[in-house]
Amino acid sequence: MDVPADGTAEIVNDVPVGLEKGLPNYWYPVLQAEELKTGKPYSFRVMGQDLVAWRDANDHPRIVVDRCPHRNAKLSLGHVLEGDLQCPLHGIRYNHKGRCVRIPWEPDTSPLLGEIKVTAYPTRELGGYIWAYLGDENRFPSPHLEDELPEELSNGEKFIWYRLPTDYWKTNWLVAIDGGDAYHAVMLHANSQAAPKKGKTAGRTGKKINVPMEDRRMEIVKTDHGARGIGVDALGNPINHGHLTNEIMFGDRFILPCITSNPIRPVPGEAPYTSRLWQYPIDEELTRVERYLCFRANSDEERAESLRLFEDVTLPRLQKIGEEDKKVAESQGDLISARSNETLFSPDADTVQVRRLIRKAFLSSRDGQRVDVESSSLVFPI
Repeated sequence: MDVPADGTAEIVNDVPVGLEKGLPNYWYPVLQAEELKTGKPYSFRVMGQDLVAWRDANDHPRIVVDRCPHRNAKLSLGHVLEGDLQCPLHGIRYNHKGRCVRIPWEPDTSPLLGEIKVTAYPTRELGGYIWAYLGDENRFPSPHLEDELPEELSNGEKFIWYRLPTDYWKTNWLVAIDGGDAYHAVMLHANSQAAPKKGKTAGRTGKKINVPMEDRRMEIVKTDHGARGIGVDALGNPINHGHLTNEIMFGDRFILPCITSNPIRPVPGEAPYTSRLWQYPIDEELTRVERYLCFRANSDEERAESLRLFEDVTLPRLQKIGEEDKKVAESQGDLISARSNETLFSPDADTVQVRRLIRKAFLSSRDGQRVDVESSSLVFPI
């Protein structure tokens, strides 16, 4: 176990003990809205904790720890009755705040009702996701959800977004986030993100770059938003990759707690869009991945065009890119192996900066201070 100069015990460089399990006291998209059916509990796991979600009498989502404090039975095996959650074992019932509201063998006025409680988390539905504030409400009251999410999710009149299916990566969440650097794509995704240079049909054919892998090189360009990789051939000529990453500042590319944003300018003739990606732990060994693509859309015509672009170009492209990122991340081994066996180069300075931002947020929370999400980073970058 490493111990840096500040005395913080670390399981590996820049990972304080406990951070491998997640970064608490932030909002997370724990479910896609359609997963949570009315009248039926839904069990899931986040940050090593078993949780259960259900919809109350007003169809609002609710989330508590998936254990009855009476005899430790899973509440997700129980029933939703009158908007509350009832344990299957003895029928003890809890409301959305985790407070016991019924013990079947006790009167409704029994003082025992105030002695039993299950941990509940603030929960909201927005933008097609169920969000949970996975934190200590007593020490860190939950911030307003809209203040901590990208602006487009609260403005369906000016934006349209398309959610991708949830994915699960067999790797630690910090290893997954490391894969968001701005220069791996020109090699790892050289073919999957390629497209013809011009025209409304750009990307539909899946055309690959006409440069053999052995002749491909990379230039590292320093920009205001960090190091960026540019693909070139053996003579230094730029290789067309089918899209360009719009220049954004470092703080806009990675946003706490686990959001990676990629503003994309496709080939000429196509509308720009932004990819938003959440990667957070189910436990130390498994990561949940939520992603959507967003376009500016102020008219029916722009919405129709964005749907065409999503279905014909960006969805198949991102599906392939996601498969490639996942395969490489899973190949790196567990968190300790991945970090202990790496040799960093100068372009990795941005990755180290992200790691230390996450570390700072974790240690600040442990010490009683919360690092807020930067609101400027949540503005749509294109």
